[in-house]
Amino acid sequence: MIAVIIGSTGLVGSVLLQKLLSDNEIQQVISVSRRSVLIDNKKLKEIIISDLSDLPDHQNALKGDIYFCCLGTTIKSAGSQENFRKVDYDAIVNFGKIAKANNAQSFVVVSAMGANPRSLFFYSRVKGDAEMALQELGLNQLVIFRPSLLIGSRKDFRLGEVVAERIFKSFSCFHPDKINKKLMTNVNGLVDKMIAQGKLCQYIGNVFVEASEI
Repeated sequence: MIAVIIGSTGLVGSVLLQKLLSDNEIQQVISVSRRSVLIDNKKLKEIIISDLSDLPDHQNALKGDIYFCCLGTTIKSAGSQENFRKVDYDAIVNFGKIAKANNAQSFVVVSAMGANPRSLFFYSRVKGDAEMALQELGLNQLVIFRPSLLIGSRKDFRLGEVVAERIFKSFSCFHPDKINKKLMTNVNGLVDKMIAQGKLCQYIGNVFVEASEI
């Protein structure tokens, strides 16, 4: 089984990449990113793309069975709403098109809680637009994960998320587990469910996994 992952240098992608490399059912992992993951592993094949708009040109090099999309940025990092959309919509949908062209068994994508193309919030609206575009591709199996605030070790510092995490954690002992899951999503738990769902490959169309189910 060959796994193709994009966004493997981010919070979710880096954890996912390590678990895929140690998974005996996965014979090869093709990693697509804008910089090297700096991992020496015979199962790993890296495709470095400095400009994600060039992604469609690499379709033939990205042939696999399961595709994992962990792309995601912030408007602050992207520099503008236009650049944000290039990553969180254009690149994600183009990756989905590659999976479709290569007859992927399963396409697993990390979206966000509250994703909705009619949302008043730009971030949620773009996420919703991307989800809708992926559904329209007619993939064999599309699995959309909608996590809440991601809890894990980030390489980049995000003040708002750090503050929110500390607040949620300080009150977590007073919340039932189901409510805690809606507020915070553990990255390790998310990745484990992504891999498990991706391997099912049951050709069942669209599957949505909400924060409370992770």
